[in-house]
Amino acid sequence: MNDHAQLPPGPKEFKFRQALKMGLSIYDYLQQCADEFGDAFTLNLPGMEPMVWVSRPDMVKSFFSLKPDQIDQSKLAIPIDVGDNQTGFINNEEHAHSRKVIIPPLVSKRLHDRAQVMHEIVTEHIDAMQPGAEFDIPRLVGDITLDIACYTLLGLRSGEKRDQYRDLMLAWIQASTNNTMFLLGNMVGPSKWRNRLHKAYLKKTRKGDFGHGKKGILPWSYSVELKAQLADMMRRDIREARENPDAQRNDVMYTVSHARYEDGELLPEERVISEAMAMLIGGHETSAATSAWYMLWLLKRPHVYKKMHDTVLQSLAEEGRFDPMKITEIPYLNACLSESQRLTPSAVGTMRCLIKEAKIGPLTIPPNTNVLAAAYLTHRRKDVWGDDALEFRPERWLQGKLPSPFEYY
Repeated sequence: MNDHAQLPPGPKEFKFRQALKMGLSIYDYLQQCADEFGDAFTLNLPGMEPMVWVSRPDMVKSFFSLKPDQIDQSKLAIPIDVGDNQTGFINNEEHAHSRKVIIPPLVSKRLHDRAQVMHEIVTEHIDAMQPGAEFDIPRLVGDITLDIACYTLLGLRSGEKRDQYRDLMLAWIQASTNNTMFLLGNMVGPSKWRNRLHKAYLKKTRKGDFGHGKKGILPWSYSVELKAQLADMMRRDIREARENPDAQRNDVMYTVSHARYEDGELLPEERVISEAMAMLIGGHETSAATSAWYMLWLLKRPHVYKKMHDTVLQSLAEEGRFDPMKITEIPYLNACLSESQRLTPSAVGTMRCLIKEAKIGPLTIPPNTNVLAAAYLTHRRKDVWGDDALEFRPERWLQGKLPSPFEYY
């Protein structure tokens, strides 16, 4: 290791106290650290290697330029058990090969062509609302994204089976992402916590126990129980899809169930389940958070909402009909969405686990370190976005030069 490799400064508090602050108010804690330590700082959490957070664009560029042999994807700080053989946790050539196996069949099915059905699902939820009634924005958006997930992931639009999947998905997501589980994940270490949950799941299913909805005494028991139930439903559907091919189906579960390795062998059932659960968590959580923040920003700024509303109506008048793909091309609508994602990104940062020494901007970071590009902090830098960096102003996306991939990511 280079003698000059060292960690940037950071808070000196005990690891458990840092984990507690991250769990209770991650945005405030990151901003507090950035204000005190600057462009790069180190946090230390229980069960994890040091976490170096960087926010300056040149450092972010170095971060995204890291080579595959410098990082270990299996140690990603995701405290939810989606399986240990999912594409996101695989390294180097195996990761590239996995992407080739999973992505082509999905792309070939043209998933974006489902936009019309997605619009129908949103319309159904909006039409069911009563004028003047109060509602929970994150829950409303979460329900919409769950219905979309049932359709895109499983090909289920309605019916008893769709409702059973939907209820089980929601229960598992809530049991796996509540504050207690997030705090435990931070205390133990996300990758260790994820592995512990997965071992409990495998132990359960190998005994032929596929869950009965029992909560159990331990705080993680319910999450493991629900995953076993959900995985069992998926496993039966994978077998059904393979035994009874249907050329009319193009949902994700069916498509991945028929994906093959280069030697022609089908993916193992557990691998298909892992990929499906990762898509469910990623799609539901990020979509729900992004959409909820988007709605909140618009509601807090009536003039922006009115301008966007008028712009959409103008587009409809010009087209003569509603086109769910055309609507996504409206510049002001996209500017509002980009501004919402800038100030409140669905993920506070992107992480790489170093197994070799690496240059991050002017810093030389030692191996066995977690490095994170802090999107939340970069997106609020005044030296990048100007003095109004903390203001919600969609017009910035329609004027002059757009930000680089290392200023907005």
